[in-house]
This record gives sequence, structure tokens and C-alpha cells, in this order.
Amino acid sequence: MSAVAVAADYASVDGYPLGVHHGIPFETYLRLPAISSHGLMLIERSPMHYRHAIESPHKPTQAQALGTLVHALTLTPDLEEYTVAPVVDRRTKAGKAEWAEFQADAEARGLLVVTADQMTRAQAMRDAVIAQPFARALLADGDPEVTMLWERDGVSCKARADWVCGGHQVIVDLKTAADASEQGFRRAVGQWRYHMQAAHYIDAARATGLGERTFVFIVVESEPPHGVALYQLGERELHAGGVRIRRAMDAYRECVDTGSWPGYPTEISPIELAPWAL
Repeated sequence: MSAVAVAADYASVDGYPLGVHHGIPFETYLRLPAISSHGLMLIERSPMHYRHAIESPHKPTQAQALGTLVHALTLTPDLEEYTVAPVVDRRTKAGKAEWAEFQADAEARGLLVVTADQMTRAQAMRDAVIAQPFARALLADGDPEVTMLWERDGVSCKARADWVCGGHQVIVDLKTAADASEQGFRRAVGQWRYHMQAAHYIDAARATGLGERTFVFIVVESEPPHGVALYQLGERELHAGGVRIRRAMDAYRECVDTGSWPGYPTEISPIELAPWAL
């Protein structure tokens, strides 16, 4: 995949017209030559890291696989997107053959392979989300996995909303976490820069005709009792996220224009510790 995501005619991205799209497979979305909020976060780390990520996609971790399964069970339960791995003795010839046949079938059908334990946990997490009254109300009406494509200052942009509510002007992002408490999620926002994601998606909704949307996180814990909490970032946080998005976009555009994707600064940099570390 090319690292360059500049719009050629400002009307489409890889044949998909700018605007809102339903039903685009996730793998197709990933290949679309447009910049996402995750891509801009990588640009913040260094353009070199961004280019490496799109040219050499990594295999999902166990935590990411669990999150994907929770999304599928909660948001797209009618789609066959996963399969439970059989329990076979791969030390035997028959077991190896059965496993190879299973893997080949799952790969051919593009299914996520999960264990029985992962399925049991994901189902419990799904049930916890649906049992939360405000989460259930937001997910009662709307569309899952909505792709938004737009152009910003000559650059093709993309975003994929977990859920676009029908009865509320809300975009929902479903996240799994070790700690869904207010303090725990506040740390996660800072660590994973969720305020950049929220700002990017709010811009996406505005640019693609979905209007002014609130961005709400539904957070479910991955361990029992699978606590669930809902959060909305304040104006200060969204403004800060927007500033960082624009700064990363400027850096990205410069890399496209120059063809240079630098890593970390080459000079010696001073390091100052945070007060708590002294």
C-alpha cells in the first residue's frame, strides 16, 4: 500500500466517492489510501513509524483479537465474522491435518479465529454492555462500522465509526479496557490519545453530512465483573485533540510533498523528568 494519501480529484478515494459508506469490509477500509486518526497518531511518533505500519501491518495481539470479537458480538451479531477454534491434539498426524484444514477454511472465508475461552469472555462482555441502560439506548437504533471519507486541505481522510446512532446525534466508540473507572479511562485517554480520535471523527461527521455529532465512549472491562462506563470528552480536550490532529496533518503533508519520512530527531535531546519521577 502506498504511504501517500493525497486526493487526486477531491471526489473519491480509490473509487469510493467522498461521503458516508456502509458495508465496506474492514480489510478494504484499511487499504484505502487516506489518512486515519491512528495514522496521524503514528505520524506524531514519527513519519517513519507511520510508513512502516502501512507497509508492514502487524498481527493483532490477543487483547486486540478480544476487542474485535466483542465489537462483532455487540455491533454486528448477524454477520459471520469469527469462528471458534476446535480443540485438537496437534501433536498427532490427525490433529495436525484437522487444524490445517480448519485454518485454511477460516483464512479463505476471512474469519477471525478465537478460542472457546475468548468467546465465553466476549459474550459476557457483550451482555454487560447491553445490560447498561444508557449503552443499550444508544445501540438500540443506528448503523455499525460506518466509513467516512472526506478531503481536508488537499489530503484524503478516513474514519470508521463503530456505531452511528439513528435516534441520537451521537457517534459511539466501543472500547475494551482493563480499568473502565473514571481515573482509569482518564489515563487511557492520555496514553492512547483518544481525544485525537474523537476530534477526527467529529470532523468526519461534519464533513460528510452527518452533522454535528457528540462522540461517546462505551468502555467495558475485559475481566469480571465486566464493569461498563460511558464517557464524553469536554470542549478543552476536543480542542486539544483537534490542535494535535492539525499539527500531525501538516507534518504528514510535508512528508508527502518532500518524499521524506524521517524518524526521531538526529540531534541529542535534553530529557526532563515529570515531577512525580524525581
